[in-house]
Amino acid sequence: MVDVNIYINNGNEVFGTNGKTITVDEDPKNISLEFVSEELQHRMPLVPLDVIKQVLTGFNEVAARFMAEGFAIQGTNATGDVLLRYYCDARLKCQSINLQKARELMPDEVTDEASMVAHAGELVALAGVQLRPYVEVRQKFHDLLSDYKPRYEVKDTKERPYVQRKGSDGSDDDSGSGSGDETPQGGGGGNGDNE
Repeated sequence: MVDVNIYINNGNEVFGTNGKTITVDEDPKNISLEFVSEELQHRMPLVPLDVIKQVLTGFNEVAARFMAEGFAIQGTNATGDVLLRYYCDARLKCQSINLQKARELMPDEVTDEASMVAHAGELVALAGVQLRPYVEVRQKFHDLLSDYKPRYEVKDTKERPYVQRKGSDGSDDDSGSGSGDETPQGGGGGNGDNE
């Protein structure tokens, strides 16, 4: 049973919502690596429990190193279908650079969109790029989860205050996560294609 909370949102200036909206968010229960290891050992009884735990804990470190080197790790099933892709997500620290932001960053060089495009590399370097871990969920994993017939139970109803845009630095407030107006982290369904 998946626990969910209902949220009454009072608007988010960043997403252009002013009235009340109703959304839901999951409230997952944590599970220990020890328990996961034991469950895996039921599927692979010939593999010692401590070996399974070592593999699971070691995977995170190896994955982070490969992701930092620009690789996507593809989690597959026994037939080679890609279920999950782990990779380093890149985005501008200011989310995007429009003409106004470009003029702020390079006031002497940027006068119009053409000069903004001509200085794209320099503008990106000045704005800064944030690299963070990301997990992309493919359709085959959605199908696998569906096979287990997940159900939900509402645990609580909570109210969220109105979220205003951050200061005038050209960046948006990112605190409205979960308002239902954007795709949550790792929520991409992908197209199920193998790569």
